[in-house]
Amino acid sequence: MSLLQKLVESYDHMADKYAGLYIDTMREPLAPISHTLQNAQIEITINNEGEFVEAALISKKEGRTLIPVTLKSANRTIKKSPHPFAEQLEFLSGFDTDLQESYLGQLKDWDESAYGNKFTHAVYMYVAKNYIIHDLYAVKILESESKADMDKKKLQSTVYKKCLVRWKIKDVLTNEVTDTWKSKEMFQSFISYYNAIITKESKIGLCMITGKNVPLTNLHAKNIYPLQSGAKLISSNDKQEFTFRGTFVKDSEDFLTVGYEASQKAHNMLRWLLNNFGLIIGNKMYLYWCPQGKYVPSPFEDITNDEDIISDKEVLFHSIFQSDIKELTEKDDVIIASFESLTTGRVALTYYTEVPANDFVRKIKSWRESFVPSGTSWRPSLYTITRYAYGMERNGKIDITDGNYTKHLEELLQCELFDEPFSISLKNILVTKASYPKKYKSLKNRRYLTYIAALVTRKYINDKAGKEVYTMILDVDNNDINYLMGRLLAVYEKAELDTYTAEELKCRIPNAVRYQTMYAQRPAATLIILQRKIVPYLNKLKRRKYNLYMKYQNLFHEIYEKMDGRDTGLNTKLNDAYILGYYHQKESFYQKEEKPEQIAI
Repeated sequence: MSLLQKLVESYDHMADKYAGLYIDTMREPLAPISHTLQNAQIEITINNEGEFVEAALISKKEGRTLIPVTLKSANRTIKKSPHPFAEQLEFLSGFDTDLQESYLGQLKDWDESAYGNKFTHAVYMYVAKNYIIHDLYAVKILESESKADMDKKKLQSTVYKKCLVRWKIKDVLTNEVTDTWKSKEMFQSFISYYNAIITKESKIGLCMITGKNVPLTNLHAKNIYPLQSGAKLISSNDKQEFTFRGTFVKDSEDFLTVGYEASQKAHNMLRWLLNNFGLIIGNKMYLYWCPQGKYVPSPFEDITNDEDIISDKEVLFHSIFQSDIKELTEKDDVIIASFESLTTGRVALTYYTEVPANDFVRKIKSWRESFVPSGTSWRPSLYTITRYAYGMERNGKIDITDGNYTKHLEELLQCELFDEPFSISLKNILVTKASYPKKYKSLKNRRYLTYIAALVTRKYINDKAGKEVYTMILDVDNNDINYLMGRLLAVYEKAELDTYTAEELKCRIPNAVRYQTMYAQRPAATLIILQRKIVPYLNKLKRRKYNLYMKYQNLFHEIYEKMDGRDTGLNTKLNDAYILGYYHQKESFYQKEEKPEQIAI
């Protein structure tokens, strides 16, 4: 119920500005109350005297159309309940007189009410003439005006009779043309008309969303979830006592009562948010937003050190929820929710949390600063961390199963929002994977995996110690044997790489990488192997690149001197500090040569 209340609150904050407004960067507009979105295939222009002017085929890109709907028409399946204005050809053509009469009868009631207008009157007069199929055939929109072809021929993969028609109305005096699916006058006309009908015909009762006595409904919007056609968040049509089994109620109204207006607001807002701002992660969709219509930073985005907004979706979010972070008040909050559809026609809320907006911004900032120190080029997102920790490389990309994706992502979300420490299992699996570099053919994936493992390990150690033990830059004063062994591995790797030709760099793997798994498990024995194998490469450097040769000799001398012949820690596997030493030393070689590349999600 909290979700529905926040969606209604969001609608009340956003509707005046965005309801019915088409924005190029959006997949679809926010639907006003008593309206929904459907794909139209045909656009017919008539004048306000009900005379045909022209018609056009609508491209799929431009087809999303706001149309007025009744409760029955919005939820129709095989039962034929006409939409009040924009409709399919089978309701308009006259081939099925019952369908046409039901459409015209409903439109006539609206037109003759106190809320009718010149648009409803023009469409009523035109459709009543029964010329629509002939006119569409005459302008070559349809290839046939035969009744038999209505079920056979298609426009954009849709049979003729199922093609939705939307209306343009041309004023005969001013020549002004109105797109009725964008007209605020039309929106308000139908909202007022249908509200009068709902008030008269519906049962009055307590709306559990708003707490007010209002007209109720047990029919709720479908098609709100982009990943499942027809999916509903609220459904009460189970008459076999399965939905309410164990609750000792026999009727859906004994379980939940929702006002018509609140249902419309909540579902239209949810559909708008999911379609325009929802993040598809695994088999779920995630949302975050401020119900007060203010901008808050994304808890999911990859961030660079100059705070560039990464995705087009985040750019859109920033442009719509236009508010400086400083304007957030103590009364503002942030909602984070995830949705999943496991069966046809149903969508479930699988994760939900409310966080005070000021607290949300502060916690994200604090977490990011503790996770990645300022000056670091790239802060990986929660789902990037999840993918590298629990995924596998396939064809150069890191793939992960949907179940693992969402389960572990939500665990990390708890860390970010509620300052919970990383789990030891996350740290261990990243260090283990980073210690098996030969499993990754992509050099980029190996490098990113090492970076993420180092970040998580650093934060895990720092959080456990309650202070900053490690940074993300090379600590030349650190004498921990594990850290030094990691540095040493990086020097062996880079010294060999600097002898490779450009072609060899593309295909050869240095010995330090080949033996890294063994090195982490049996450091003393593996170090002897690496010492022997590096000799020819150092000799090559000595002959061709003497300055580099001396650089690596000095580094070997410095690190071995700090180790001072200690065997402690070398006869057992290295601990997690080695991955930090390895990463820090390795990145120190590249700091002036290249910048870490941003991962494309």
